[in-house]
Amino acid sequence: MKNKRNLTIILAMTTILLLLLTGINHIFSKNTPDSSTDTDQLLDSDIDNMHIEETEEPVISAAGHPVTLWRQDELYYAFLPAACKNNASLISELPKGIDASSVIWMYSEQIPAVFIDTESGTSESINSSKNVKEPATITILEPDGQISLSKPLEYIKGRGNSTYLEFDKKPYKIKLKDAAPLLGMEEGKNWIFLANACDPSLIRNALARDLANHLGLAQADPGVFIDLYLNGEYVGNYYVTEEVEVKKNRLSITDLEKATEKANKTEDLSTYQAVWTDKTKARDIPADPEDITGGYLIERDLESRFLKEVEDNGSYFITEAGECFILKSPDYASESQVVYINDFIQSVENAILSSDGIDSVTGNSYEELIDVDSFVRKYLLEEISGNYDGGIASSFFYKDSDLIDGKLYAGPVWDYDISFGNTPAFIGYLSDKPDKLTKLSTHHNASAWFPILYEKSDFNKQIKNCYKDEISPYLTQLANQVLPELAGITAASAAMDRIRWQQQYLENGGDISFEDSIAFLSEYISARKTFLDRVWIEEKPVYLITLYIEGAIYETFSVFEGETLPEFPIPEITYADYDFQGWTTEDGSLPDFTAPIYEDMAFHSLIE
Repeated sequence: MKNKRNLTIILAMTTILLLLLTGINHIFSKNTPDSSTDTDQLLDSDIDNMHIEETEEPVISAAGHPVTLWRQDELYYAFLPAACKNNASLISELPKGIDASSVIWMYSEQIPAVFIDTESGTSESINSSKNVKEPATITILEPDGQISLSKPLEYIKGRGNSTYLEFDKKPYKIKLKDAAPLLGMEEGKNWIFLANACDPSLIRNALARDLANHLGLAQADPGVFIDLYLNGEYVGNYYVTEEVEVKKNRLSITDLEKATEKANKTEDLSTYQAVWTDKTKARDIPADPEDITGGYLIERDLESRFLKEVEDNGSYFITEAGECFILKSPDYASESQVVYINDFIQSVENAILSSDGIDSVTGNSYEELIDVDSFVRKYLLEEISGNYDGGIASSFFYKDSDLIDGKLYAGPVWDYDISFGNTPAFIGYLSDKPDKLTKLSTHHNASAWFPILYEKSDFNKQIKNCYKDEISPYLTQLANQVLPELAGITAASAAMDRIRWQQQYLENGGDISFEDSIAFLSEYISARKTFLDRVWIEEKPVYLITLYIEGAIYETFSVFEGETLPEFPIPEITYADYDFQGWTTEDGSLPDFTAPIYEDMAFHSLIE
């Protein structure tokens, strides 16, 4: 009997230990609401009756969802959805063992909360590699307490490049099992959750999309700000948008990928063997549809990143000028398709780069090959927003079938967190000046296309007309109406995000307050308008002053004709044993800060 009693005690203790190790989040798995859930009916008894040790992660229930209290030093933070702001009944009592005076309650306002619970109950895998996909469920809690969506996800995964690698606050992609409207946007399966981790205002992507939408560019519909809870943990303010893709409710062009799948009676073209040349990658796909002239969605990428990821890319090609393009649709393209789109883009490039605007091989002018209006508007969006990656990376183009429209279009729009004067620390030195005209030429990986298009008289005339008629007046509205509205919508959520990711903000140089970030944006847009009005409406001649350090562009200035050089910065060079002596021209002359400027000029650092 004694041995049996001891065994019973051991089994009981083992059970308790397993419960503790499993974690409290699993207690709430049965409480995840579906589309018919009444959020006023909270299931809190498990929490109220359970003692939480100091070593545990304490959990409360918010509108029926487990929310882990986030600990910092000796305090706990309860980051709560907007639905809980004016409805205390949606919040459970604190777990036993948690002193109420140690808890800071914070509430979002105006924006939905999104709860995503992965199959494993942890975010570790999807945060360790963006190639990991994990099934999950999603529930959307609106600010009024209603649940607008509760569905299974085919998967959630990390996404992005530097935004995924450089920050603990990760961006994500989700794929619904069945297409559905999401957060008021048109139905689809694929959605992107932008973390905006390097943007202290959190709203630059939204600002740029607003301007892009005003300009009528492809897939520029506004996204939706949300508070994201991943496996019960508040992970911050996110901006949810459509994925850039060829679909009926997205980029609505001919779906060549679907046509190719149909021709080969398969839904997985990735199974076909890769076929390489020194400048292309295709797939050994046996059958092509009758028409392979479109549609194509391609993305220009940084050469360095492109070369690192050639194995990951389904199909690609490189032009004679070294422009690297990834095929996004068809992702896995046949040899014939890659040859076709490569030849077409090469003709576009030849025409753009030629002095007369005509491809000498085909005889076609650039106006015949591209939709000039979309290129003008895309250039203006990049230039006005001061987009660091403008025309360089996340730069999309598309072409439909010749049976519909055989021209190349610029767009859809994507990735504007490093814009409007944002200078995140992980980039290194980056100017936040609003008074410069880059022509998209000052990045070390700049495309040759836009700077040359800018110098073509007809293209330049359309830039000036579009800016004068459609953009200059709108920039006042962007600064005085759109910006304050976005700031008001996100302010409460941004306050929670700043506490949750405080160390990340500090490490990235984002110690500027949210209010100061918004004030900076307002001033930047206004100053940008003042400067560009002089360039494109008053048509004042402007010259580019470029500073180089060891052959790489360090800083640029735009100086109006007859004005003098601005003060040059003293560079912060991080490698050891250097002595910065100043700036000189190539022939060794020192800059004359009193002489009027009548031409572009370049200066190089003198280092000993």
